[in-house]
Amino acid sequence: MANPSLAHALVHALTAAAHGFRVIPLTRAKLPAVRSPHHHDPAPLPCHGECGRLGHGVHDASADPDAIRALFAAAPWATGYGIACGCAPYHLIGVDLDLRGVEPDEPGAPGRPQGSGGADDTNGRAEGTGTAERTERPRAGAAEAAGTTGAAEAAGAAEAAGSPGAGRKDGTDGLAALARLAREHAFAIPRTVTVLTPSGGRHLWLCGPPGLAVPNSAGRLAPGIDIRGLGGYLVGPGSYASHGSYRLAPGSPAWAPAPVPSALLRLLTPPRPAPPRSYRPGPPFPEPHPAALEGLVRFVRASREGRRNDRLFWAACRAYEAGAGSELAPALIEAALDTGLPPHEARATVASAARSAARHLQPPDACA
Repeated sequence: MANPSLAHALVHALTAAAHGFRVIPLTRAKLPAVRSPHHHDPAPLPCHGECGRLGHGVHDASADPDAIRALFAAAPWATGYGIACGCAPYHLIGVDLDLRGVEPDEPGAPGRPQGSGGADDTNGRAEGTGTAERTERPRAGAAEAAGTTGAAEAAGAAEAAGSPGAGRKDGTDGLAALARLAREHAFAIPRTVTVLTPSGGRHLWLCGPPGLAVPNSAGRLAPGIDIRGLGGYLVGPGSYASHGSYRLAPGSPAWAPAPVPSALLRLLTPPRPAPPRSYRPGPPFPEPHPAALEGLVRFVRASREGRRNDRLFWAACRAYEAGAGSELAPALIEAALDTGLPPHEARATVASAARSAARHLQPPDACA
C-alpha cells in the first residue's frame, strides 16, 4: 500500500530546501530512511558517500530538489525528513529541550505540558545521532501555548512551574534548565524557529558562526538539553513519527533561525586544549652546587595552588641540567607533595622534566 505520509514529508522537505536547509528522508523512528549500501559488506569501511551511492545518513543531505526527490524515491517508507546541522548557510545549531517524567499537579496546571496522546504513548528519540535513546510520555499543552510568545517566555514559564513542589516527579525539564543557564550566564534566549515535538518538548534552531564546529552532546549542558551540531540533524516540521507529528510552535518564525547568543556558544564549544608545555633552558651549572639545589627544593615547597605543577617542572629541569636530577628528584617530589600536589601528578611532572632536559641538553663544548 502506498505510504500517505511520503508526499506530505517530501513537500515539507522541499520547502525547507528552498530556504537553504539540507535535508534527508527519515523513517517513523526518526532514523535515516535510505538503507546503507554497505550493509552486506563483510567488513564495511568508513564511507561518507565517497562511493557515490545513497544511504550515508546525514552525509546525503542536500538542498537540491532533484537530489531530494531521488532520496525520497529510494525510501518510499519515509514519513518525515531531517535537517542537517552545521552546514552553510545557517551553520544550524539545534537545542533539543526534553520533557520527561514531568507531571502536572492537576489538569490544565499553568506552564505544565499536557498530554497530547494516550497514556501509553512512548517516544524513542534519535534526532541527532541516528540511535534510539530513551522512552518518554507525550506532553504538549504548555509548550504550545508558550510558543506564541517566543522561546524565552516559554523557558521562563517552564522554570517557574518546574520549581520543587510544582508538579515535577523526578523528571527532566529542559525548558527550565535552559532558563537557569540563561540567568546564570547572562544571555537572553532569542525568539527563533521553534518546533514542537510529540513528547511535549521543543527544538530551538539557532545560527552558528561559520568555521566553528559545534559538537553533538546529550545532557552535557544540563539534564534535558541535547545539542545537535555538525554531523547531527533535527526532525523537520511537518514530519510524522511513531507517536505524533513535528510542527512549528504557534507564533514561531518560519525558516529564520536567530543567531546563537555568544555566551551560550561558549558553553556549546569545548575549551581549547592547553598548549604543550615549553622547555626553556636555564643557565648551565658548571657543577652541582648544594646551596643551589636546596634552593630548588625550597622553591617548589613555596608553591601555591595553581602554580605547583609549573614550579615543580621548572625546578626539575634545572636539577637535570645540573646533572643532579636523579639525586634531587625524590626531594623535589616530596616538596611538591607538601604543597598538596597528588603523588602521581608530581612523579609524572618530574619524569616529563627529565625527558625535556634530555632532549635539549647540549654538549659542554657547545656552551663555550
